[in-house]
Amino acid sequence: MNTFPRRRRNLFALFLIGWGVIVVGRLAQLQLAQGAKYRAKAQRQQERQIEISPRRGAILDREGRELAVSVEVSSVYAAPDEVAQPAAAARSLGAALGLPAGPILARLSSEKGFVWIARKIDPAAADRVRALKLAGVRLVPETKRFYPKGSLGASVLGYVGTDDTGLAGLEYAYDSSVRGKSGRIVTFKDARRSTYGESEAPGARAEQEGATLTLSLDSGIQFAAERELAATLTELHARSGSVVLMDPSNGEILAMASAPGFDLNQYGRYPAETRRNHAIADAYEPGSTFKVVTGSVALEAGVIRMDEVIDTGGGSVRIGNVTINEDKHHDYGALTLAGVLAHSSNVGIIRVGLRLGAQRLYDGASGFGIGKPSGVDLPGEACGTFRPLSRWSSLSNASISMGQEVSLTALQLARVAAVIANGGLLVQPRLVTRLARPDGREERVAIPPPVRVISEATAKKMRDMLVGVVENGTGAEAAIPGFSVAGKTGTAQKAGPGGYQRGRHVPNFVGFAPAENPKIVGVVVVEEPQGNKYYAAAVAAPLFSRIVSQALGIMRVAPEEQRLPSTVLASMPTQYPAGLVPASSRRSTPVPVSAPAADPRVVAGEIPDVAGLSARQALALFARMGVAVRLHGAGFVTSQSPSPGAPFRPGDVATLNLSESVPSVARAAGGREETSSNPFRP
Repeated sequence: MNTFPRRRRNLFALFLIGWGVIVVGRLAQLQLAQGAKYRAKAQRQQERQIEISPRRGAILDREGRELAVSVEVSSVYAAPDEVAQPAAAARSLGAALGLPAGPILARLSSEKGFVWIARKIDPAAADRVRALKLAGVRLVPETKRFYPKGSLGASVLGYVGTDDTGLAGLEYAYDSSVRGKSGRIVTFKDARRSTYGESEAPGARAEQEGATLTLSLDSGIQFAAERELAATLTELHARSGSVVLMDPSNGEILAMASAPGFDLNQYGRYPAETRRNHAIADAYEPGSTFKVVTGSVALEAGVIRMDEVIDTGGGSVRIGNVTINEDKHHDYGALTLAGVLAHSSNVGIIRVGLRLGAQRLYDGASGFGIGKPSGVDLPGEACGTFRPLSRWSSLSNASISMGQEVSLTALQLARVAAVIANGGLLVQPRLVTRLARPDGREERVAIPPPVRVISEATAKKMRDMLVGVVENGTGAEAAIPGFSVAGKTGTAQKAGPGGYQRGRHVPNFVGFAPAENPKIVGVVVVEEPQGNKYYAAAVAAPLFSRIVSQALGIMRVAPEEQRLPSTVLASMPTQYPAGLVPASSRRSTPVPVSAPAADPRVVAGEIPDVAGLSARQALALFARMGVAVRLHGAGFVTSQSPSPGAPFRPGDVATLNLSESVPSVARAAGGREETSSNPFRP
């Protein structure tokens, strides 16, 4: 009689056991099999992680002046599921940020848990957003790249994107070092989906600041180079230009200017062509400046002597069935190698190149780094053009000797000049000299040791000849009052379909100063100046003079005009009246009337004509005569007393009036610059 109730109890017990098994099984499934999935989902619902860009390290010039820094700004983000009225919020945010409401509304309508509204806004905009007090809209601190000097060094420094990743220049090349490591903020929401704070949860991490770069650039020299280059481009309506100033002893770049320029703080407003670094990205035919390479290789190979006379053949030379003429059909007659460089004779340097032969010219030019990147720590460097010997034509030996069929950048040309300036060593250019880590560690940037290209003796001979180019040749406009300058002009013409293009010239100049102990190697390039003023002698040479003279002053390199020749440094047994400078203190016999003069300006027994010379040069000329000199002013000689040709006696006093401006008499001594435009005639 108790069978039914007992059965019912048993069935109920079995039901409970079965239900328990099902519940436990489901719990096991949720906790064990799918636990990780649901825990992650819960975490996403309760936590919101925000990536914070790290503070980029600063970029400093060689004197520690700031060129690029990171400043703290605010960014606006939103949690769309917390925004009650997206349309109204979008309108309010658009008005506060100065942005269209449509894109903001699209983000606020997203199903994502987190969206950026605006990144790295200015403080005033941040205050306006903060005043709105919109639910689900918040501000988070970030850093923004700022360039205190605006456009200074823009193409060298480069710029960064909104995500703080380097996009160009040094910002790109050293991005992994400068950028640091990003941080992460974790925020929490309650059951009503309200954010109630931030936490140092395991998912959070602090950002790490990047390394600080110290450059070889000098802000003052960079400013002078950019200002003078921009003024020249404006005056001549030129397409673009570049300037490179480098320390020849170690390859440190003191300035690298590229024009037209742009404001780094608003780089997005400028086209890509304007942001181009012309000093490393543009390779061009150098024209006559390449004669420095040909002459150096020839001297090193011993195929020509300094006192050897080269016949320029009436201004033309025939290669096979092609005749190559001097520019404007000049006839320079017989010239030494120094004369070939001073007059920039195409025929003369071709004869030197033909003596070398194709193999030695190719090997020698390759040693100067022609056709190879310099290895500078910047992205986007062009290699230039220097075809393998197997691809040379019957005219290539002659063409390359005078700077055609070969192209190089302004930086690569500066590297060539540094070989002459530093005594024959090929250095690797560099911009970054050291990195400073946030923890205090400093790293010096290692560079390969220089490679010897030519002997010291060859470099000295070429240096002396390049001084002659400035003192008596086509580079007269590159003279700097108080300093000896060595250099070479070149006026190339752009090649295009069908040959060289009329009216498209590239005047350039390469040089260094002071010639006796070079502190600066400089290259200036002006692309496509308009009008009749396009020769390097009239465009690039004076630009070099203006820039390098300012750079020498900034570097505090003392003028040498008051430094007396070695003869003056000997003991001085004789007391001279105040204001007199003894041109020579040796007790040597004055030049006798019958003695031949070693200098063409010196006529035996007569006062020489020193107008147009620097004070240093004039003193050296008087040194052999035992004549004391009274100097008025500084710079170059504008007038003298006694007059040229007057008889002199030992103990006489010559008075020289000087001016900082190079007098026209000195400039007129230079010959007309050669151009590489179509010198061939069948």
